[in-house]
Amino acid sequence: MRRIKANTAAGKSVVITGGQLEDLPSLLPPSGLFIITDTNVRALYGESFPAAEVLTIQPGEMSKTLTVAGDLCSRLLAAGADRSSFILGFGGGVVCDITGLVASLYMRGVRHAFVSTSLLSQVDASIGGKTGVNLGNYKNMIGTFKQPEFVLCDHSLLSTLPDIELLSGLGELIKHAVISDRVLFFDISASLSRLFDRDPECLEELIYRAVKIKADIVRRDPLEDGPRRVLNFGHTFGHVLETAYQIPHGIAVMEGMLIASELSVWKGELPYTEARLLKSTLESAGVTNLHELPENIIRLIQKDKKSEAESVNMVLLQSIGKAVIRNMHIAELQDFTEYYKQRKI
Repeated sequence: MRRIKANTAAGKSVVITGGQLEDLPSLLPPSGLFIITDTNVRALYGESFPAAEVLTIQPGEMSKTLTVAGDLCSRLLAAGADRSSFILGFGGGVVCDITGLVASLYMRGVRHAFVSTSLLSQVDASIGGKTGVNLGNYKNMIGTFKQPEFVLCDHSLLSTLPDIELLSGLGELIKHAVISDRVLFFDISASLSRLFDRDPECLEELIYRAVKIKADIVRRDPLEDGPRRVLNFGHTFGHVLETAYQIPHGIAVMEGMLIASELSVWKGELPYTEARLLKSTLESAGVTNLHELPENIIRLIQKDKKSEAESVNMVLLQSIGKAVIRNMHIAELQDFTEYYKQRKI
């Protein structure tokens, strides 16, 4: 078990990698516990839940709405939750996102933490204090910042994760390496088969290193005012593809990373050979059938949280392991998308 602090001015948080469900009693308050989970996770692990009132939602993006968040708040009130209560989100990225939002809103804020059950949430969604629900087709348009007191990452829980969800989590794992740690990128590339075999030693080491990257960025920029924006690499295009084609988040991000690397080459930031290197690794992971850009992609990007008037903050690469933030005019991005539709790496 290893602990990584992700403390900010807004609150203290610790990520526990390599922990076990048996560690939960020592981390939780003796009373006033409420658990938010989804039906799939409850069916798998409900018997291991600590004593608590359990609130269940449906799995998947369909639950990331204000309606579901409001319903959870109503159910908390009916169950007697008050300002001293503690909410534990037990699940993957969707559960973490909506639990964090509910915890930040209910009675203007109650304590909360996560047991992270998917690779996506263990390396990304549960860490950093960003909460959110979707607004129609727009991803995470409504949200807050609220740090969980702890995130418990029991890697044995990944044994029940479907392959497609493991691949989705791998997208965020690779992204952390691509933006910040070239050595980690090559280590992940060399370990793909072990990752898909759920090798516990391999998972623990690579997840730990990825979490350290995100925790360090979050400490320096808790509210995403500057450096933290590099964590959005692949997301501007990825969010559009995720919504348009209903594909898992991390897989959409991997496709978005490929487009962003092509944009980086087009802008003269990234050598072509580096873009090919990224593409080769993602193909080895299983990302081969790329989706076409929607015709209305520019309009959709303009609705993205990262856009500002007639420009958008894009995360580009200068090399594998080094990302930069560039503000691009929408007209320039339009030129690139027309170019990209005609040529892919």
